[in-house]
Amino acid sequence: MRVLLIEDDALVRSVLSETLEADGIEVEGLSNAEDALILLGAGQVPDVLVSDVNLGEGLNGFDLADIARSRHPDVEVILISGTMPDAEWRPLRQHERFLRKPFHPAALAAVIREAGGSAAAEPSWPDRDEDPGTQR
Repeated sequence: MRVLLIEDDALVRSVLSETLEADGIEVEGLSNAEDALILLGAGQVPDVLVSDVNLGEGLNGFDLADIARSRHPDVEVILISGTMPDAEWRPLRQHERFLRKPFHPAALAAVIREAGGSAAAEPSWPDRDEDPGTQR
């Protein structure tokens, strides 16, 4: 399974990439949405796109998800953030999931495998009371 991981924190990106690769998941890790769009535009479409919501300057994870899905409607998207969704966030769409930081990398691997095996995934926000490592 091929995953495009967009995370602006280099340490988090490195740890997640190494852990996922050790679990047999092929990972391309990038630090911003703009670089991800270059890859997507070149035809390198992952099975699953994992993006932090807050990516600093430029496009955020929601922007990236919208653009990626407009170009590649079947790509599965997992949005990750240490901030809980609120009224400012747009609703999740079909083929989108949310995982709240902090989480164990194995939890992300499980959500990636679930997303990669789902043809028509329903959007899924976590409950505020759930343990962050078990949300999907």
